Amino acid sequence: IFLFWRSITGACIGANFATVVVYSTEFSPHAYRSVGPLISILGSYASMFAVNLIGYFFLNSVGWRWLIIIITLPAIPAYILLLVMPESPRYLCVSGQVDRANSAIRFMAKLNKKEIPENLTVYCHQGQELGSFKQVMSAEHRKPAITLSVMYFCNIFIETGVLVFLPLAFMTSFCGSDGKPPDRGRCDTLSQDDLWKLTISALGSIVGCTAAFIVGIYLGRLKPLRVSGAIQVVVFLSMFICISNAVTFGIVTAIKIINAFVCMMIWLIVPETFPTVIRNTATGIINSSGKCGAVAGTAMVYLLFYVSPRGVISCFVVIAAVSFVSSLIFDKETNDVPLTET
Repeated sequence: IFLFWRSITGACIGANFATVVVYSTEFSPHAYRSVGPLISILGSYASMFAVNLIGYFFLNSVGWRWLIIIITLPAIPAYILLLVMPESPRYLCVSGQVDRANSAIRFMAKLNKKEIPENLTVYCHQGQELGSFKQVMSAEHRKPAITLSVMYFCNIFIETGVLVFLPLAFMTSFCGSDGKPPDRGRCDTLSQDDLWKLTISALGSIVGCTAAFIVGIYLGRLKPLRVSGAIQVVVFLSMFICISNAVTFGIVTAIKIINAFVCMMIWLIVPETFPTVIRNTATGIINSSGKCGAVAGTAMVYLLFYVSPRGVISCFVVIAAVSFVSSLIFDKETNDVPLTET
């Protein structure tokens, strides 16, 4: 029963994430379009850090059931905020509810303390194929859609795979990939020291996300994406070597920083790559590829860790390399480049 409802929760979270990113861009001028993804992704990583921190204080004292109840409580104010926010103006417009679309825009302008003309009205492009998969996969948008989907698949594969890998690695004192695989039937609890390591490593994701936003302002999107992708491959390769547990902990924290940097850079690029008429569809495709990567990454660690730690690290290296190659194929600098129909 728990697994069933946890699966439902995961599906809802995945759908909400893409919706939040697209929704935020509807109310953002081009110059501030990167702020929406920053807030969404930074909030996601901050929540992961908070969950680890709460786990450090409560997991071994009150048990996992109470821990789940505690970390579920923020869903209550989140639901209340959903009731307060207006419907997507674009959805209202294309569904023929133009008056409600105008009201939604005016409401958001009021929240943002912006003045808009009294006679302002929305206009919707018409066409049966508007926003269709066919448009996303047209000659103009096919390449960025596919390369960004592959990159996001790979990096969410890494992100979720590492999330599963770290507790197993800390419990078994993993150091380098030559260690003997642990007994699958053995069930160990996470010590307070292990929980603290997980908390600190989660903080690395916040650092990487923030760094990507700052670097993107001054250096653009393409070069930082490629450089961070190359570094990610090298850092994973270093995990084949065992120096000490402390060094291994430093390496996995660096991986969290770099991976968050790459993911943030991808989501800075997405709303800047696709025009308004296909942004929702393109974002859905890319986000869905990431969720597939999440399932694959989790399954890979579970299936391989108890067989061959070297196999786990090898998979991470290959996936990181595929992401890097995809970043080389993606050749569009999107920073400060206006789009049509936005």
